[in-house]
Amino acid sequence: MQFQNMSLRKLTFKASLFLLLLSGAVQLQAAELLTYSGQMIGEKGDPVATTKRFTLAAVRDASASGGNLHWIIVEDGRGAIPWPHSYGSSQWLDGNGLNVQAATASRNNPQLLYKNEELNAYVAVALPQLADGQKLNQESIWKQGPVTYRVTERQSIEGQQTWRILGFTNFGVKRTFWVNDQGYIVRLRENVTIGRGDRFDLEYDLKNVETLQDDARGKVVTAFDVFNKFRTKVDIEKLEKEIVWDDEQLEAFRDDIDRLVSVSADTPLSAVARLAQADLKTQKGRSGGVATLMTRAIGKVVEEPGFELYRGSDYSDESLTGNVTVLHFWEYRSSPLEQPYGQVGYLDFLYRKYKGQGINVLGVVSNTLLEDPAERSRVRVNARKFASFMNLSFPIVADVKGYIGKIGDPRGAGAKLPLFIVLDQKGRIVHYKAGFYEVDRDLGLKSLDNVVKELLEADSE
Repeated sequence: MQFQNMSLRKLTFKASLFLLLLSGAVQLQAAELLTYSGQMIGEKGDPVATTKRFTLAAVRDASASGGNLHWIIVEDGRGAIPWPHSYGSSQWLDGNGLNVQAATASRNNPQLLYKNEELNAYVAVALPQLADGQKLNQESIWKQGPVTYRVTERQSIEGQQTWRILGFTNFGVKRTFWVNDQGYIVRLRENVTIGRGDRFDLEYDLKNVETLQDDARGKVVTAFDVFNKFRTKVDIEKLEKEIVWDDEQLEAFRDDIDRLVSVSADTPLSAVARLAQADLKTQKGRSGGVATLMTRAIGKVVEEPGFELYRGSDYSDESLTGNVTVLHFWEYRSSPLEQPYGQVGYLDFLYRKYKGQGINVLGVVSNTLLEDPAERSRVRVNARKFASFMNLSFPIVADVKGYIGKIGDPRGAGAKLPLFIVLDQKGRIVHYKAGFYEVDRDLGLKSLDNVVKELLEADSE
């Protein structure tokens, strides 16, 4: 009788546990690590030369009501997004209807950066989890934005039974993918258009599935939580093609790097942690080098830089004294239009604001092609084209003699242009800023505005 009672209690417990699992009150501890191999190839030109490859790893942490998809993307060739944008977490919820996750550009889903001489663009990569994917059938059809999705047939892919799904717009087929009975994508093919109508074929295929039990799953979930919180802490939420850390962000970066490295061990995020370590080392050297250049530049008098006028009429070397002058060193290329072209617009706003009060603004073309006299005409055309597009009211000149080197070229310290230099009325450098300014909604380039305003007010006293 005692044995029978014990057996009955065991059966009752198992039945209760089964009901709890069905209700979602107890989350399954197993997770799956899905590894995909992908590439993006231009429809025109040399296929080898246009190809960009990538690896997408996604940890599928399912629950009774949906789950979380933690992901990283590793790029090979044609540029790469900064490491804080190469990972993330996305939630899918069953019962919200069929939908393809993260099929458009946002911080919460994978992005590729495709770069060549003309292109510098983000490309969104759809996450390989389909919400409500287990409810697919031959009649399934739904619409997301401009794309309509429809199940077309049942197919076997690498030994798995899948549903073939077609996504099309008014212009034709946009995306085709194959989803298995667990709701995740095993193959994807997509038509991508970027730049000025350049077309590419983007694809990825599932290469490996690994089950993560208890401890392994816990490590992964904890690691992504730490990395996601770090990104929020340093306020890197907006997608940027390059991140230049300010002093406060660098301090937080230094404080947290050991934690990021340790928590990512034996997880997919270990690859991201290695990129973070290398970036911190570079940023430290860059920050120190630029600080040294700034210290050396302050107080110097700019004399006879030998700028060549490209656009406008009111420039001469003599105009660098007697007024407050802002020199904006940048390449001034007409394509691709990327940051900091928006900052150039704010610079023009500042010039218009203080024009007539004793201010000069010069856009200074600084491009290595200027060293070749045969290339200068092409540089000039690009600069004029950009200035016309932006409707700039300040003159554009070219640093044909490399005067930026005498001031302190930030590129020599591992940093990048733009470089903003402010001269006082005597032609002395009083402000040196490499990189972007923070933009204020009302004042534009607020820090630069404050410097200019203070110099103008001091001169009027």
